[in-house]
Amino acid sequence: MSVGFRAALSFMLLGAVGSSSAPVNEAIPNNNRISGGRLVAGVLSLDLDARETVWYPEGQTSPGIPIYAFAEKGKQAQVPAPLVRVPAGTEIRVTIRNSLPKAMIVRGFQDRQASQLDTLDILPGAERHVEFTATTPGTYYYWGRTDGNREGASETTDAELVGAFVVDPPGAHAIKDRVMVVSMWRDTLRTIPHPAYKEAPTINGRGWPNTERLSYTTGDTVNFRVINSSPSPHPMHLHGFYFKVNSRGDAVRDTVYTVSQRRNAVTEFMRPQTTMTMSWVPTRPGNWLFHCHLIFHIARSLKLLYDEENEGHVHLANHALDGMSGLVVGIHVSGPRGITRFPTDPVAKNRLRLFVDEKPNVYGNGPGYAFVLQEGSTPPAIDSIRLPSSTIIIKKNEPTEITVFNRAHSPVSIHWHGIELQSYYDGVGDWSGWQSRTAPVIMPGDSFVVRMTPDRAGTFIYHTHTDENVQLTSGLYGPLIVLDSTGRSDPNDRIMLMGNGGPGPFATPFYNGSPSPPPIDLNVGSAHRIRFVNITPAGIKRIRLLKGDTVQTWRAVAKDGYDLPPAQANMRPADFVSGPGETMDFEIKRTEPQSLVMEFTTVVQAKVISVVKVPVNMR
Repeated sequence: MSVGFRAALSFMLLGAVGSSSAPVNEAIPNNNRISGGRLVAGVLSLDLDARETVWYPEGQTSPGIPIYAFAEKGKQAQVPAPLVRVPAGTEIRVTIRNSLPKAMIVRGFQDRQASQLDTLDILPGAERHVEFTATTPGTYYYWGRTDGNREGASETTDAELVGAFVVDPPGAHAIKDRVMVVSMWRDTLRTIPHPAYKEAPTINGRGWPNTERLSYTTGDTVNFRVINSSPSPHPMHLHGFYFKVNSRGDAVRDTVYTVSQRRNAVTEFMRPQTTMTMSWVPTRPGNWLFHCHLIFHIARSLKLLYDEENEGHVHLANHALDGMSGLVVGIHVSGPRGITRFPTDPVAKNRLRLFVDEKPNVYGNGPGYAFVLQEGSTPPAIDSIRLPSSTIIIKKNEPTEITVFNRAHSPVSIHWHGIELQSYYDGVGDWSGWQSRTAPVIMPGDSFVVRMTPDRAGTFIYHTHTDENVQLTSGLYGPLIVLDSTGRSDPNDRIMLMGNGGPGPFATPFYNGSPSPPPIDLNVGSAHRIRFVNITPAGIKRIRLLKGDTVQTWRAVAKDGYDLPPAQANMRPADFVSGPGETMDFEIKRTEPQSLVMEFTTVVQAKVISVVKVPVNMR
């Protein structure tokens, strides 16, 4: 980076935290609504310039970050880079100038019929011109690099040298979709009051609560194109509704699913540098969220001016806006025209009492937490935490009321992950609700009544949505099982709840509340449903069922509580990857005794931190 650029940046950053600032070359956020370039007579002409610039992922009141970014000729740099969107058959003519102080490579400007992507090498001050015809519909991206390898994503100065490249089917009607580019900047920011290594995960160039708010009306068809350009995985979770996964791909290929291949989900695990298209229909008004379910990608501690030493556990003015950061998008859904009142809750046929309990010094000097259901007429002891938290079992189509009592020392809220319910009960304090009826966090000593009538039987999760770095990692999570309308549970069902044993992403993984779970005993001749629930804060799980070194088979049953269609509810290798916030049900059936092993490999930040093998005895 040039000396002049560093000097201007230092002066600007001082202004961002309290003194006057001078005009600078600032990158502006790109909401990916309008394609860059000029499209005339089937030809898109685009002039790009890679520049040194300053980026404000949290808006003008927070520090800027020195980065490299693309700009259209004569315009400000954009984060992410200018959208390239054309109908198939369009000829694309791109000129790329390198105004950076070092050589740059660019990839992604070519038709996707090729088996691999070409590389454009551009020296400082030079430019390259490329022409091609885009013939392959799909969701892709292009990117530049000045450091590291030519293939992968970057985390530092180059992290925002990336833009969406969308090719629409020829003659297709315009689809009102939203293109979201997820990126991740990481580096040491020395010009803030407390110099430290920082992370800035963003969607379309901004982190929550500065991300763009999306507004819809009940009954709308909503389409998202999500591009994970970062080197990190992201399990993307939608509150309140199921979405259909319509395609998956990467920078080179995009596989568009047929109707029978599409999946319903509330959380979709996206590996680094992959893409997804999804669609959903909001059926209930209210405020909702779409966010990454890696807790450390939405934590308040991501804020650039976050001061850990002086933060502590404080009551925030607004938990939704102040208690999260990073990869979060807010969604407002309006009710039908003329409807202004919140729907009336049906009279509950099932009433439960759930206690939030805390016990000191469970994880070193840190407390342990648990959700504990009252059994009988007497509430549980105030420090009666249990590992894991209580399993909540309710029935499909039965109006249920759960009174939550907070006996911990900090505010809490509960998100009913995957359950289709009214926004007011969704569990994001100071956000969930509709119009003037917004749900508060549950303060110590207070209570909150949650009402739900589950639409389907399946495997779900309930967990805290407040101070997740501490509360979720230390026990405030549990399985929520919805039985069919008969209310009969199957004794052959098994739950495998995967969480953390204490704060921090690298804490010991827990399985049903233990780092070393006991063997799983199954009956020969019976069909056993294994309900896998991944609610770790950051752990990517690879789960395999083995006989010796050989991967066995099982039948897929459901994803995120939604039964798979017949074409997908099939026998398959017992080997799958699960991200935080996902549930998956499989069926195991054997006709003769066997000794098997269920292997759980936990990966955090691309490192294997644990391999746990649980004996499975078929008797």
